[in-house]
Amino acid sequence: MAIRFDDNKPDAQGFPVVSWVEDRNLFAPGSGGPARVSCFIRPDEEGVLRFVSAGPVRHGEFVEARTWQQLSSFERSSADHLYYSAQDRAALDWLGQKGKTGIARMATADGALVMLAHFEDERPTDPMHLNCAVASPVEAMQLHDRLTREFIAKRPHLVEVMCNGEYKWPEGKPFIAHEPLPPVVIPPWMDWLINLSIAAVLGAMAFGFYWVVVR
Repeated sequence: MAIRFDDNKPDAQGFPVVSWVEDRNLFAPGSGGPARVSCFIRPDEEGVLRFVSAGPVRHGEFVEARTWQQLSSFERSSADHLYYSAQDRAALDWLGQKGKTGIARMATADGALVMLAHFEDERPTDPMHLNCAVASPVEAMQLHDRLTREFIAKRPHLVEVMCNGEYKWPEGKPFIAHEPLPPVVIPPWMDWLINLSIAAVLGAMAFGFYWVVVR
């Protein structure tokens, strides 16, 4: 499990870019394997500066953008807390406890880290979901700190210097948009291993269901 930062440098204007590759579990989009997420700044058609996140997520679009000025904080959360109802979680926990093998217990455990971006806009209770990584608490803290430093702590200075204190790109001034790095390509052997792992997990769950419920 890991979060590996790309060699991030500011974009052509000097706005921050934070891009990383993270490990994911079988519950994540694409059924596991590494995935890349990129966060950067880009103006909309009217020049309003937007915070942009690009990457496969379990809630939201592959590319989402919301007003940078209204970005208020980042929060570390968990997939178990966000994506499961109490009934779903209780059922998965029950299957895991009743399973006769460690594989069955692992199959019902999610535990992915989800980084949320909170905004003070028309959707204050609907944060932007940035990722869904299998990562350690230290790696989660490092990601949280880097995002906060680059997109919140540095924001007043950057806006003052480049946009005269307004969260709008100067009209008529060229803007070279950041292009995210390409998605991570999974080698054929890893794709085969992931498919084998999925088959093993499903088989273990089916056996556990038979052993506990049917038999």
